[in-house]
Amino acid sequence: MDTGNRNIWITTAFLLVVLVLPLFFKDSRYYMNILNFSGIFIILTFSFNFIHGYLGLISIGQAGFFAIGAYVTAGLTMGVGLNYFLSLCIASTAAALAGVLIGFPAIRIRGHYFILITLGFGEIVRLIILNWKAVTNGTNGINGIPPPSWGPLVFASRFSYYYLVLFFIFLAMLATRNLRQSKYGRAMLSLKTTETAATVMGVNPVTNKLINFSLSGLFAGLAGGLYASYIGSISPEAFSVDLSIEILTMSLVGGSGTIAGPIIGATFLIVLKEQLRFMREYYMILYGAGIVLVMIFMPHGIMGLVRRISDWFQT
Repeated sequence: MDTGNRNIWITTAFLLVVLVLPLFFKDSRYYMNILNFSGIFIILTFSFNFIHGYLGLISIGQAGFFAIGAYVTAGLTMGVGLNYFLSLCIASTAAALAGVLIGFPAIRIRGHYFILITLGFGEIVRLIILNWKAVTNGTNGINGIPPPSWGPLVFASRFSYYYLVLFFIFLAMLATRNLRQSKYGRAMLSLKTTETAATVMGVNPVTNKLINFSLSGLFAGLAGGLYASYIGSISPEAFSVDLSIEILTMSLVGGSGTIAGPIIGATFLIVLKEQLRFMREYYMILYGAGIVLVMIFMPHGIMGLVRRISDWFQT
């Protein structure tokens, strides 16, 4: 079987699985929660992939974009009375603009200096949410966020919400795929490899980096808006630096710079965390040890291992 036919079969099988999977867990609140949280974190990991996977930069500020999406969506839906999907578009755009603002320092700054800038951005957003009580309600957060609706269609159940999240996952996958195959995508990857040589060949590093940061903010804000309406309440402690580090870990474990990596990494770590909860105070130790082992024996993530096995079978 040639590579093209094999990819078609793999894609078809994947689509069938994700479409049918919730039918087996429709009556289980626990498993539907795992599926929906996995979906939201997949989108959030895709957002990180635009920065790390395709620019080679490490951002510890994804929680800031996530928080902007969540709070703007909740504020416009409840405070202004806008339709959820219109609020989600505005919130994602606001997070994308924040991504552009963070992208400007990335033009000349790399390494640990850039990590500190993104860390500061995430903490600034969290502190604004914490102290701007007139808008965000401070530590009490925002409660009673209504479920998404479009006319008579209301995504109130966990089952229906799964398909809403699934739609946006496919949107993130499509955006990533088209980006990689475009002329801009090839220029973007050349910047990651050798920025100086790419610049000499006519690639504009400023434009390319700003586009990537805007896409990263856009999809992180989208994930935040989905999270807010699914949980029904949000508060500042949900958007700490720990969340950004968790997204970084998901990307590395799944395989940074790939389309399947965010899906595998986010799903694997969320399921692993849930399966280890019976260990109580020891489960975080085992969870961390598991991540360390994955990174030692699979330095390019799970997708890197899959590629090596695939190459081995083809030889």
